[in-house]
Amino acid sequence: MKKTLITFVAFFALQAVLSAQQADTTTAAVAADTFIAVKKQNWFNKDYPNPKKAGILSLALPGAGQLYNKRWWKVPLVYGAIGGMVYTIDYNQSRYRRLRTALDLKRQGEEHEFSGTALDNTTTLRTLRDQYDKNTQLSYVGLFLVYTLQAMEAFVDAHLKTFDVEDDLGFNLKPQLDYVAPLGQPTLGLGLSIPLNKPTPVLTRYSGLGR
Repeated sequence: MKKTLITFVAFFALQAVLSAQQADTTTAAVAADTFIAVKKQNWFNKDYPNPKKAGILSLALPGAGQLYNKRWWKVPLVYGAIGGMVYTIDYNQSRYRRLRTALDLKRQGEEHEFSGTALDNTTTLRTLRDQYDKNTQLSYVGLFLVYTLQAMEAFVDAHLKTFDVEDDLGFNLKPQLDYVAPLGQPTLGLGLSIPLNKPTPVLTRYSGLGR
């Protein structure tokens, strides 16, 4: 009898220890999951998508807003446009400097890069110099516009991510059978269902079409 009692006591004690260990393991697992979830929350994924963050990132580094919006394929387009404008600036500015130097030498009666060519006169050199100078200024304006537009595109794209773009966005008309108090007379009408940002549709009834 004593052995049996000792066996029962030992069994229940062992079960209590195992239950405590399991509870500790579960608590530790929940704490670890909570820690990981909190750790994953950072400035980039908090309140995603945030149009303001997308715009700020694109202004700080062109293309960063597109990466934030997960539009990876737009980044080469952004840098392609910026690279094209930088090349255009360099092209026009280098020719402006060459023509400016040639015009200064021509006015001094000295030999220059375009001596003996169709450009070897003061009027032509001055006209071309002014034209390339204007093109250089316009290229700088174009670079600024590309820089601004890529930030605006990131802002708008992040804003559109919050919109409902499903196919079923229109009004739904369907027959509606209603009953008029106090006699409970049936009335046939039309039900107008208007989805508003994916909550429960607003239902407007137009009764009295037939009694």
